[in-house]
Amino acid sequence: MKHLRQGVRRATAFGLALLMVSLMTGSPAPLSAHPHVWVSALAFLGFEDGKLTKLRVQWAFDEFFSLVLYEDFDRNQNGIFEEAEIDAMREGAFTGLGEVGFFTDLRIDNARVAWNGAEDFGIAVSEDGSVVSYSFTLMLPEPVDPVQQAVTISLYDPDFYVAVDFIDDRPLRFRGNDGVACTYEFEEAADNPIYFGAVFPWRAVLSCSGKGA
Repeated sequence: MKHLRQGVRRATAFGLALLMVSLMTGSPAPLSAHPHVWVSALAFLGFEDGKLTKLRVQWAFDEFFSLVLYEDFDRNQNGIFEEAEIDAMREGAFTGLGEVGFFTDLRIDNARVAWNGAEDFGIAVSEDGSVVSYSFTLMLPEPVDPVQQAVTISLYDPDFYVAVDFIDDRPLRFRGNDGVACTYEFEEAADNPIYFGAVFPWRAVLSCSGKGA
């Protein structure tokens, strides 16, 4: 187990060095080794009075990176993330991700939203304790009418150190959208390649009808 933990540290350190300062523990990995961390993501779209106002995002990390989080932040090694440990995790391994938009590319009429920080950071662990998940809220600068405006959502790390994939079962979910019916389809973001043009993130394209029609 000790060797596994050391290996995970070396594999993840370079990819998250600029973003998760507390995890800078090894030498840079070769570029061909990307990605280093895997995330299964889910987004809840929050509405108020027919307008899109926020996203609640959940990330479930792979078991190796979850182990790194236990090593770095479960300070008393009791297998439970307590309040002070969660605060340390937020500051040491989350807040810096604001530099890359928290891996959340929301576009309104093809203009990318600039997030002003994230709110309500929390964590959860799987029943067997092997998977750590983040959750957080991103507030839109102003309410958006998805009936009248084009809305797309793509989740990705622009440097591809972290592979962010939507979960298979209902990856986008809607809350408070009374009177607004929304569906979505995924497309390859051919106009937004990452990792030297070798990878194309998936983009969810919303189609809504209702109050703003």
